Amino acid sequence: MKDQNLSSAVERDITTAAEQPISEARLLANRANAQFSTGAKSPETKSICAQNHTVHGLARHQNGNFKILSSEDAGAFEALTQSLIQEHAALTTTELILVNSMAECHWLAQRAQRLQDTCLDPDTGLITDAQKASLYLRYFTTHTRMFHKSLNDLTKLRADRRKADLGFEAQRLKEEAHKRQTERHEMKKQSHAVDLVQKETRIRNQAGVNAQMRLDGRKHPAFQTMFAEELAKLKAVQEEKKTEAQVA
Repeated sequence: MKDQNLSSAVERDITTAAEQPISEARLLANRANAQFSTGAKSPETKSICAQNHTVHGLARHQNGNFKILSSEDAGAFEALTQSLIQEHAALTTTELILVNSMAECHWLAQRAQRLQDTCLDPDTGLITDAQKASLYLRYFTTHTRMFHKSLNDLTKLRADRRKADLGFEAQRLKEEAHKRQTERHEMKKQSHAVDLVQKETRIRNQAGVNAQMRLDGRKHPAFQTMFAEELAKLKAVQEEKKTEAQVA
């Protein structure tokens, strides 16, 4: 009974306090105090506050971004990334994405390995915190698998691109061979046409020479004699045939 009366009295006090209006001075004081609770403003303090809820840093940030812990060397991560880009000669956007994923997964796997080491007794090598060790091992396995998946995807992408390049190269060589064959055929046709023109020219020239020789021969006395003899023979033959026809 006493507890019920006490509870009722507290509720009445709370209700009464809630119903009482806040004075203007109190309201201004509350607003002034609120200006001191706006959170981090500088980039440095914002970076520190962003890691307030970080427990182990093995999972990506809630917005999916990868981040370097304050205890880690950002320059070392950048060097790792550039080394992988140079090793795999990443040029396209997709290749750069896969290489960056490899760098991040390797970095997270190494972070998990370091955390696993903290769960072991340095003297005996026994696990001191089995729950955390199991958690860190799962993250290590996950990031290692993701590293190899990105590497396999990159290798497959390169293989497909090489296959496509070989296909284009084979097609280009085939087209060039066909072009050379066509050019040779055209050259052969042109050469044959030239040969025909030259042959026809030689025949015409020889015909002209022969005709000139005949003309020149007719003017020669010997040719006139031969022509007369042949004409006489022809007339004789014709007369002989005529005579034979009359006798018959």
